[in-house]
Amino acid sequence: MRHMRALLLAVALVGGSSVLAAAQTVINVQWDRDDREAYREGYRQGQSDANHGRRVDWDDNRWREADDRAAYRNGYLRGYREVSGDYYRGDDDRDGYARRVGYEDGRNDGIRDRRTGHSFRPTHSDHYEDADRGYDRRFGDKQYYKQVYREGYRQGYDRGYNSRW
Repeated sequence: MRHMRALLLAVALVGGSSVLAAAQTVINVQWDRDDREAYREGYRQGQSDANHGRRVDWDDNRWREADDRAAYRNGYLRGYREVSGDYYRGDDDRDGYARRVGYEDGRNDGIRDRRTGHSFRPTHSDHYEDADRGYDRRFGDKQYYKQVYREGYRQGYDRGYNSRW
């Protein structure tokens, strides 16, 4: 009789924990489904943009939820970086974004200047002077955005001009 009770208790615990684990898996899949779809789409788009020599532009308005937009952005940046080999410094906040946009603009301008025979001139482009591509008023102080953008631009220009593309 004792063994029977112990066996029934063990079966109940194992069965109950299995049901709980299965329910938790269903809940996690339900919560993560949109994020993973957004991430995969961002990843594919980032790879495509890098393969076609386009600048970093992960701003996709298709995703309404903040976590979906973040998943898309993270996937985009990973896909872009894997193809292009470019890794940016900075966080994924407004500073990191401004630096990445500036870096891409500078890199592209540096490559173009070297290919067309111009001297090294990282501060002579409209991109550098304007320094506001990608700025959104939600980022706050525009002058600060421009400062960070220009830091990224100079780094990207140097890399683009002095690399073998």
